[in-house]
Amino acid sequence: MKLLLLAVIMTFILVGSWGSIGLAGEAYSLSKAYNMDKAERGFKEPPKKDPSASVVMLDAVLARPLGLATTVAGTGVFVLTLPFSAPSRSVDTAAWGLIGRPGGWTFDRPMGRSNPEYEEPSVFK
Repeated sequence: MKLLLLAVIMTFILVGSWGSIGLAGEAYSLSKAYNMDKAERGFKEPPKKDPSASVVMLDAVLARPLGLATTVAGTGVFVLTLPFSAPSRSVDTAAWGLIGRPGGWTFDRPMGRSNPEYEEPSVFK
């Protein structure tokens, strides 16, 4: 009885794995299975659609002035922390974090759209 149960389980495993490979739409080979080209490119991004008028308006009225204020405040903080970041050779990191990221988000990205270059990486993105 145990042998029959083991044989049925193994049959389901083999049929399921080869069936899913067959339904994948590509011929299966080890070179495709362990190819890192697709992994390095990342996930396929959805096609970009035009932002709605309300998103563009909120971006122009609310987000851009807030980004400008953040850039000005970041510039002040950068100048104040320059004596501390210069000896540690982290001026580039401080400049990007305090001026470059908010400044690029404010002035470089298209209206109503996001740009992953200026967003903080997190677990959910």
